[in-house]
Amino acid sequence: MRRSAFTLIELLVVIAIIAILAAILFPVFAQAREAARQTSCLSNTKQFATATIMYVQDYDETMPQSVYSMDAAILLPGSGNRVFTVYDAVLPYMKNTEVLICPSNRPGIDFPGIMAPLGLRGSGNFRFSSYALNFALFQDPALPPGLFQDDPVVSLAAVEDVVNTTMFYDSTYVLPGGKLPDPSCPNPTGPFGWDNFPGAPRHKDGMCVNFVDGHSKWFPRRGKIQGTSFGDVPTYTLPCDLSGIPGGTPNT
Repeated sequence: MRRSAFTLIELLVVIAIIAILAAILFPVFAQAREAARQTSCLSNTKQFATATIMYVQDYDETMPQSVYSMDAAILLPGSGNRVFTVYDAVLPYMKNTEVLICPSNRPGIDFPGIMAPLGLRGSGNFRFSSYALNFALFQDPALPPGLFQDDPVVSLAAVEDVVNTTMFYDSTYVLPGGKLPDPSCPNPTGPFGWDNFPGAPRHKDGMCVNFVDGHSKWFPRRGKIQGTSFGDVPTYTLPCDLSGIPGGTPNT
């Protein structure tokens, strides 16, 4: 009994067709996967914003501090003090620490790892976050050289443009001389300031940002956030600078 079978040429044609289909579909699958990650990241920043607003409502409409010492009145580098951050303050209002992690940026920025060379310790409540903070909004009265009345916490009433004042955003950590996410970004001047945390355009060449009014939005790499400061200077310059309050002094 004669049996039919594929010839070598027929098999090669089938393999070639499969390879072509794979080449077409794999990028589509990758884009779909990244779109899902972007949606998840946007959801994280929305939850983060909601949690921060809940904190502000519970604490006399005052924004949490960026950092302060759990062991002394003043946070001194080299002291071995444990550092309580804005993330620690807001965590009780979140479901879990996973809200701090962007699915496209695991494990994220190692905050205790940043503090260790400064002679400081983490709180033990969390370690990683994919999102940096607006240094102008979350002040640090217990960190020299600006102390207490010279660097007070910010009240919600002091934020005139809540719709366009950033809180947290997709970011990365860059040391002086390190690799910048964009050639237009300035080289950081120290180990822990606004310039160490530029925006990270990791979602379709853009980033997720949340705002004081509670909304979150995706912005392209060179997108524009409304709001100006003294001299009609744009408060924010994406992707490098997302730290500031419209109407105030940028990068404070």
